[in-house]
Amino acid sequence: MRAWTLGFVVAGALAAGAAAAQDAAPARPGEEQQVLALSDTIMQEAERQHMVNRRMETTVEAFIAIVQDLKSNELLNEGKAEELDRIAQILTKLAKQHVPEAAKHLEDARKQLAAMKPFLKAAGVEIDITIKELERVLIQAASSQAMQDLRRELRELIEKQEQVQQETKELGKKMLQEPEKAEEQKKETADKQERLAQRAELFQKQLAEAAKEEADPMNRKRMEAAKQELAKEQPVEKRMEEAAKNIEEKKPVAAVEEQEKALDALRNAEKQLQARDAENDLQAKKELREKLEEIRKEQKELREKGEQKTEEAFNQEKKDLQVEQRKLENKLDEAQKDYAEAKAQPEAKDSVQQNMDKAEDHMQKAEKSMEKAEKQETSSQQQKAEDALAQAIKELDKQIAEAESPQTPDQQASSQIQDMLKEQQALRQETENRQDKKENVQELSKPQANLQERAQQAAQNTRQPEAQQAMNRAQEAMQQAAQALEQNQPQQATEQQAKAEQALQQAEAAMQQAQARDRQQAQARAEMQRRMQDLLERQQQLSQATEQAQPEGLPERAPEQQNLEGDTQQAHEAAQEHAPESAQPLQQAAQEMQQAAEAMAQSQQESAQQHQAAAENALQEAMQAFERATAEEQGQPEQGQPEQGQPEMAQPTQMPMPHEGPTLETQDKERALGDKTDPKGKDVARTDAKWRSLGDRKRDDLFQVYARELPIEYRELLEGYYEALSKDSSSKKAAPKR
Repeated sequence: MRAWTLGFVVAGALAAGAAAAQDAAPARPGEEQQVLALSDTIMQEAERQHMVNRRMETTVEAFIAIVQDLKSNELLNEGKAEELDRIAQILTKLAKQHVPEAAKHLEDARKQLAAMKPFLKAAGVEIDITIKELERVLIQAASSQAMQDLRRELRELIEKQEQVQQETKELGKKMLQEPEKAEEQKKETADKQERLAQRAELFQKQLAEAAKEEADPMNRKRMEAAKQELAKEQPVEKRMEEAAKNIEEKKPVAAVEEQEKALDALRNAEKQLQARDAENDLQAKKELREKLEEIRKEQKELREKGEQKTEEAFNQEKKDLQVEQRKLENKLDEAQKDYAEAKAQPEAKDSVQQNMDKAEDHMQKAEKSMEKAEKQETSSQQQKAEDALAQAIKELDKQIAEAESPQTPDQQASSQIQDMLKEQQALRQETENRQDKKENVQELSKPQANLQERAQQAAQNTRQPEAQQAMNRAQEAMQQAAQALEQNQPQQATEQQAKAEQALQQAEAAMQQAQARDRQQAQARAEMQRRMQDLLERQQQLSQATEQAQPEGLPERAPEQQNLEGDTQQAHEAAQEHAPESAQPLQQAAQEMQQAAEAMAQSQQESAQQHQAAAENALQEAMQAFERATAEEQGQPEQGQPEQGQPEMAQPTQMPMPHEGPTLETQDKERALGDKTDPKGKDVARTDAKWRSLGDRKRDDLFQVYARELPIEYRELLEGYYEALSKDSSSKKAAPKR
């Protein structure tokens, strides 16, 4: 089991302290030497706890620094970043509370040897808490790593089997066209298939072993389901062995059939190991986008290929063109199936799938037109298929951008509540299943307790009072459910789990209502911004007309100024509710407009212009106040003000209107922000978020000391990251000065 050295270092030292604390007993009168020896032992253990605390604080600080550095440079996805933050919070609490408390109780015990038993007992309790928390962190880290290792190995198995299947198909062609070359390739392909069979057999043993050792019952359930998929009807390695035998016997068709069945089993097992969550849903969208872009490109090439042919040539080669068109239909159909299975809500067809259906329909019509040698109609249908695919890609881009855009605190809280609700429902279902089978449910208490801690943290972080109250009820019910599970009382546990689910649903409803209110408020503020901009533009136009008009013609324009004053007064009334920061300047603008209208009615041109200019200034002040308030709400610097530590640069004085999804303008802006790349040199689009800088020396120290103690996925990430930074730093130092 992989675990972090941090946990072993602290847990080992604490265990020794716990043993000393628990074994110690108060001295009997007259046993002075024993009392002195006991006093020395207690002092040593107190000092040991202080040493553990110092080492733990240093290690935790370094751990947090690494996490912050990875997060600020966008090298962690949200799910993993949240998990690392949670671990950091637990370790910080242990270092700042429980370990120092243990040392304090030991010191108090030494000072009062005559009545030290309560202090020793209290020290033992604090040490036990610390050890249990560390054990839980280590178990969770190992569980997560085991699942990731299995998924990675299974994904590699699938990819290797797909490669061998493709080689087998090519071998079949060579057996007909180039028998001698096929004979040479046959042995190599069969050997590859045989080695894959051995690897698949080994993987199943690893999967079974991991399921036995898995502490999380939900993960173990997924592992068991994957194991069943691999052994359904016939073990997957047997199918691979049969495929290898068929290759040896020059039966490529039979070999490909066995390989396809083996791949089906592997893919089904992979789906069982995959939890359907937002991260997987996003990954499915990205994979589908790549596939659709490839199909669209191939469809375009096929269309242009047909258009370049003469009518006669098109008629002669229509069969070949039909075959190519049918292949594209099959690729699209396969992409649709994969996406439907990977969707978090597979029962409903979204706009992406609807456009894929349109594309497939046009492809089928193009194929029928080919059969009739209708060149022009074929091209038309193919173009429509391309357009439908392009629209599907556009919809995917929008969904991906929305999924990857930073969430507001309320959106994050809502997402967390939804995840907890799913987990609580799964735990209750598992509890009920075990109750029906009269199986022990005690091991379900740990995941239930973990869920309760998450609910407690979410309740503290939730800003909405109704949701917070519901989350408090949820975590209380979860706590009671965990206690019932620990005592092997499934009936009481399921009752409390049902209460927790109900409270989570109420919290989610409260969050949805709050978000709906926020959306309405955002829409109202966007409308206020539009109204103020419109008022300013109208006033500027009217001011220009007043300047150019003859004094005797001003009374004719006075009603226009009065209408503008009335609209401004209405905007002031609306601003009191939706944009209070702009209400007073709008009222001032309305007053100036009223005086301008009176001056215009009396042909007082100069006075009218003065009041109009004052109205314009008041409207601009209203818009600037609106922009400042909006920037503060979003946690951004005010317009025209640089962030702390950043150079001053020109800022627009007018906020852009709200829009849905990324635009070419915003994408170009992201690309222009420093032309940033990932550690491997690949271009990435990033916002202008601040980077945290650890400094070369500190970064190198952290990498050398801690990076290789992390799980493999973080270790590889850090290695690539720091290696790239090192190369970049070296190149900069070596560059000649100009």
